[in-house]
Amino acid sequence: MNQNLKLSLMTLAVVVGTGSAIASSFAKDHREETQYYWNGTAYVEAGIEGYDYECQFDHFGTCTYYYDASSKTYKSSKGGKIVWIR
Repeated sequence: MNQNLKLSLMTLAVVVGTGSAIASSFAKDHREETQYYWNGTAYVEAGIEGYDYECQFDHFGTCTYYYDASSKTYKSSKGGKIVWIR
């Protein structure tokens, strides 16, 4: 009985793990979308990370946002503080 339980739990773990991996591969990565920053009055396109700006560590800030077309709002994409390189 104990061996059957172990086999069942192991099978369940493999199935759940495989299902999770497949489901996450279909999820859209919002960090690959156009990034915006809040300039105090409006959301403006940020440019290219590593070329135009960097996200510096900040506990409570939001570095960039992305536009969510389904809700027609800007949502937090990367935490931190935006620092301009050029």
